[in-house]
Amino acid sequence: MNNFQNTDFSEPYSSVSFQYKQLTSPYPYNNNNNNGDQSFTFPKRIKMNNTMFDRGYVACGVLRKEPMLYVQDTQHVQVVWEINCGMSNKEMFLSYQNNNEDKIIVIGPIEAKILDQYHTLYKATIGPMEQGGTINYKIETSKKGTDTNGKKKVIATHNFNWFTKVDTQPIRVAAIADNQFGMLTFSSLLRQIRKFPKDRQPHFLLHAGDAVQNYPSLRQWQTDFSGPLTVHGLSQRMPLIYAHGNHDYDRQGEYTYTRNHAPHEHSWFSFSMANEAIRFIVLDSNIDWDVQDEWLKQEIQSKEFKQAQFRIVVVHVPPFLEYWDRHAWFQQGESKWGTFVKDRFVPLFEEGGVDVVISGHQHNYERGERNDWAMYDAKLLDFHFVLLEFKPPTSELNRWTLQWDTFDVKGKKVDSILIGARDAQ
Repeated sequence: MNNFQNTDFSEPYSSVSFQYKQLTSPYPYNNNNNNGDQSFTFPKRIKMNNTMFDRGYVACGVLRKEPMLYVQDTQHVQVVWEINCGMSNKEMFLSYQNNNEDKIIVIGPIEAKILDQYHTLYKATIGPMEQGGTINYKIETSKKGTDTNGKKKVIATHNFNWFTKVDTQPIRVAAIADNQFGMLTFSSLLRQIRKFPKDRQPHFLLHAGDAVQNYPSLRQWQTDFSGPLTVHGLSQRMPLIYAHGNHDYDRQGEYTYTRNHAPHEHSWFSFSMANEAIRFIVLDSNIDWDVQDEWLKQEIQSKEFKQAQFRIVVVHVPPFLEYWDRHAWFQQGESKWGTFVKDRFVPLFEEGGVDVVISGHQHNYERGERNDWAMYDAKLLDFHFVLLEFKPPTSELNRWTLQWDTFDVKGKKVDSILIGARDAQ
């Protein structure tokens, strides 16, 4: 039955992280030391742009943050963008159209959230997208009082692919995490993702948390996260599957620059791709609440979960946390972080037949299985990202497969495995 080398058709249980944790853990200020990109053009430009905006040197009405896309559920994507200032007499709209349909949908005027005099934030949701396809979208402004169908100024236009019912082509997801205080390395990793040829370009980005070191810092969200993603042109066309980490956890639950959970009640969520062949569950390791446990119990009993050939969990703190730094481990209680993920979630993962668990937090790469007790088949103490390629059934194999490839900061493949899908329950 197994005709592939380095292939696993069992039920693998994997836990991985994506950046190398330095001795300064859990504050990895020196994460840039191992970056493979010696060009500082992009980082300098990002920091200079941020300074110009912060000091009011840029004329009002300019996009400060290009639109970023966040998966909300199976049929919805949230768009987040930011203008610097000067919107009191203007209104904001978002319009979108599926390439397979004639209808153009216009959302707006969209309510602004003013963070300070140089940060005006907007959020809107695209959907429902019942069929999938290529979605073209525009961010537009007009004078206050203009009719919805009136004349508008386009300030951004992009597109992305969506796979609600599309089940005959590969779906690729690039996975990253823990880029906080590592802008140069983050930019280098994103450059490698951008350099994939057209037929291997990811359709989605998966971020397993800790995009910034200090959640309230508006500067860090600009320079350490949205800036690099925008410079490389990724977050405008690749929706983010985002799990919040301990550094980007919002105690108020607002999540200004990432996916908020409206219209959902909580920060955990699930969604399907490829005619329900692939199911993602995104959990919140910051919140030790019974209500999340109950939601997960219901999820693994759902039709969508049981019918899926692949069941993928994303949670920032890995179920099996590794020792890495004496001070953090003992004095700061790191060994106790997220213990409920192992104690309560793992039995549910095993009961439901979860295939892969993807985590961040540890700033290294580990891949292995839970029940064989060999635990880790691959390790890497260096910067990296993972490309997940879900391949549709073929005439030779009538089920989906998952090609898991890991690359270092220079784009060299350092680990690879092919995982076979299960039969639906």
